[in-house]
Amino acid sequence: MQTRIYLVRHTETIGNIEKRLTGREDYNITDNGLRMVKKITNYLRNEPISAIYSSTSNRTFETIKEIAKIKNLEVQRKEELCEMYFGIYDGWKWEDVNKVNSLIHKKHIETNEIMCIPEQETTKQVEERMYNEIKKIVEEKLGKTILICSHGVAIEAFLRAITKERFIDKREEYSQHNCSVNIVEYDSKIEKFNIKLLNYIGY
Repeated sequence: MQTRIYLVRHTETIGNIEKRLTGREDYNITDNGLRMVKKITNYLRNEPISAIYSSTSNRTFETIKEIAKIKNLEVQRKEELCEMYFGIYDGWKWEDVNKVNSLIHKKHIETNEIMCIPEQETTKQVEERMYNEIKKIVEEKLGKTILICSHGVAIEAFLRAITKERFIDKREEYSQHNCSVNIVEYDSKIEKFNIKLLNYIGY
């Protein structure tokens, strides 16, 4: 039995514009972000979505609340779908992080992973909680079409977990744009996820 997941990154926020490590901190949606919300709502309007999930962050909820109204569905907000927690620098601008610890940005450039921040989540921890939660969701909604709105690092970690692609490889392909759409199908017979559409913003 095939279950289809529309896995969407949240729309553009002030935190994105200011180049912040926007993990658990939240920021208002920009005017451009509001335009993106209208576009993705229209893109998803006619899809047979039967359940909608988001992280507990406002930016994910705001991204998909209009399509939830159209579908007459409640958005189920899950802590497990949140962005990576960036430890003591959560919410900081990258330029300020660089002033106190330039190694973090250097490692990011070298590996495509954010690491070396005190008290942060690891990529592996994010990957595991995202995979486990999405697997739980699809097993509850087998054969259905599901919409999940999450975050850049969190989504990328999940997608790389199911493809076994390293973070250092295919950076442009996997790095999630604001309001990008990924379509993933889950085959319950073999318990396997397959990517059908990756990081799409052409709607």
